[in-house]
Amino acid sequence: MGTRNTDLDELVREELGAEPSQDAKDYARRLYEKYRLPDPSEPPAEPRPQN
Repeated sequence: MGTRNTDLDELVREELGAEPSQDAKDYARRLYEKYRLPDPSEPPAEPRPQN
């Protein structure tokens, strides 16, 4: 997972054009974890039953 963190930090630097603050890094990491697509090698999550 170290590579993903490094890649995410580099992406944030590219977008901001400078060294981002720790708050910006933390925010980007939260967004990444919330919206990231599953790894293609992971099996798809089973849908939850609807009530």
